[in-house]
Amino acid sequence: MQKVKVGVIGCGQISGIYLKNCSQTFPILEVAACADLVPELARKRAEEYQIPHACTVEELLADPEIEIVLDLTIPWAHPEVNRQILQAGKHVYTEKPFALTAADADSVLNLAQAKGLRVGSAP
Repeated sequence: MQKVKVGVIGCGQISGIYLKNCSQTFPILEVAACADLVPELARKRAEEYQIPHACTVEELLADPEIEIVLDLTIPWAHPEVNRQILQAGKHVYTEKPFALTAADADSVLNLAQAKGLRVGSAP
């Protein structure tokens, strides 16, 4: 089985359960990189979950092997980060809330549709 490479943006509190589930519940997923505005948080999670790369958001988005990005940033940042992920040609799964306004939600969904990419969100 060929694994799908995943990147994680946002290495705070909620990231632990996502990283655990990616490795234990979904064997098709391989977390290849993690990034955070606080580099030490990314390094800590990479070490804790044996993730090969702790990097900047820009480096993660530029990695051609990463197909899906988990957006675990703070809620008000979700739409902007999700648009960056989509602009980089990657599918996105975001923590809740998907967006704080209908306009922001529409902008993300319209971009995904225009680029032929998928968007998912925590319930």
